[in-house]
Amino acid sequence: ELEHPGTLMVATERGKYYIGGKVYGFELPTREFDCQTPAEVREMLPKDKDVVAFQCRNPVHRAHYELFTRAAHDERVGPDATVLVHPTCGPTQGDDIPGDVRYRTYVVLKDQLNDEKIQWAYLPYSMHMAGPREALQHMMIRKNYGCTHFIIGRDMAGSKSWLSGGDL
Repeated sequence: ELEHPGTLMVATERGKYYIGGKVYGFELPTREFDCQTPAEVREMLPKDKDVVAFQCRNPVHRAHYELFTRAAHDERVGPDATVLVHPTCGPTQGDDIPGDVRYRTYVVLKDQLNDEKIQWAYLPYSMHMAGPREALQHMMIRKNYGCTHFIIGRDMAGSKSWLSGGDL
């Protein structure tokens, strides 16, 4: 129905072609690190249990470690909750540590922890540093991956003021 704003926009304001339905002929890109689809991640997570998502874009430091290792025991999640450490491993800012290096740090920590309550998956996503709206987008992405809870950091996808250059 053209009464729906989204339908009206697509029908009257956008380009000549739109594709709907299943798309065939595309393959997942080859990466230096394993990235699972949302369905594959949901399959490895426990059914009918809370899953707390922890997302970062840099190597895990001590505060991150304490945050996500304690998250499964928080009073706001159910018993036997699992934590999904789900860092973004795509391109980031020019002065950030490259994704493949970050990935290798995650693998070392995963092996050292060896904790079945902490699952790991890697998101091939490039941070846009768009502030609170991007934080909400990350939450929706993690919900698609099977998470019921999401940890928001102190400067989640922090953006800079276009006027002053300072943190918003």
